[in-house]
Amino acid sequence: MKKKLMALLLAGTMLLGLAACSRNTGGSQGAAGPAQSSAPAASEAPAEKDASDVKIALVCNGAVNDGGWNASAFEGLNRIHDELGVETAYSEKVAIAEVPNVLRTYARQGFNLIFGHGAEFGEPMSTVAPEFPDVQFVAVNANVSGDNLSGTVYKFGELGYFSGMAAAMVSETGKIGIIPPDDAPNNKADMDTFELGAKAVDPDIQVMSAFTGSWDDLPKAKECADSLISQGCDVLLPLGDAYSVGVFQACEEKGIHSEGWVSDQHGLSDTVICSGIQSNPDVYVATAKSFLDGTFTPGVGVYGFENGAQSMSEFYGLNDDQKAQMEAAIQDYLDGKLDIPTLY
Repeated sequence: MKKKLMALLLAGTMLLGLAACSRNTGGSQGAAGPAQSSAPAASEAPAEKDASDVKIALVCNGAVNDGGWNASAFEGLNRIHDELGVETAYSEKVAIAEVPNVLRTYARQGFNLIFGHGAEFGEPMSTVAPEFPDVQFVAVNANVSGDNLSGTVYKFGELGYFSGMAAAMVSETGKIGIIPPDDAPNNKADMDTFELGAKAVDPDIQVMSAFTGSWDDLPKAKECADSLISQGCDVLLPLGDAYSVGVFQACEEKGIHSEGWVSDQHGLSDTVICSGIQSNPDVYVATAKSFLDGTFTPGVGVYGFENGAQSMSEFYGLNDDQKAQMEAAIQDYLDGKLDIPTLY
């Protein structure tokens, strides 16, 4: 059944056209606390807005049905539409070179708040934002700010640490692997703490890595997974978008464990023992709510375990003692008794 689910996801991703699309959206529910912010306090708070006067857009460079990173943004947009009654639209699979034009089009069409889903949107938004001072631009996962430009970032490193702990607990070979797209600072933070968390459980464990060079190259991800498995790894963590499916397929074929990323991906494969969750939908809704109620201030919002925006899923593949160890470690971290180095 899980293989069929993955095949359907893969087929849907590959059959999407290359042209970006835009339409109204609808979806589900959730909640998150306020972000820590590096923004200065506003001298005068903007007035509360009527939802009927607000239009919010989302721009992604991947497919919104990827089962991970971009799908989580789409869920957030759906919730904004349903919970807040705001008109929404989105564009997916937008090449970076085309992002400025897409942003300008939305701004000219009267969209008041425009999200770019990924650190790669920081630069084009920094260019376009000054052209439209009455529009708020938010680059998710980007450390950028300006008069009408904001970024949201996670405490990268938190999820890597706990994922490493869980992987070390279930490994029988003493070798585990991580498959990121590249070693950009965001990914490097979780790669480093993945090893740190694993060694907190087993000081002798070996941690291997293989880079895909892409966020959505499924065949390459499966190739990386096969390579790590051939070297003895029996737990793999993919840090990508749609390509996670390729890793899960390799794990199913070889009968080893995997871990999910961004969303709870146990539904995609029985090999997933747990997932590190980034609540992108909650971040989107929290941002939109503050925009509507007049409390929004441009700056960089920092999200993590402390405000509920990051968490671990259910520990499906761990025994009761291991689950208790994981829960105790998470509580120690929240209580300030466990130090995890994070990017922000």
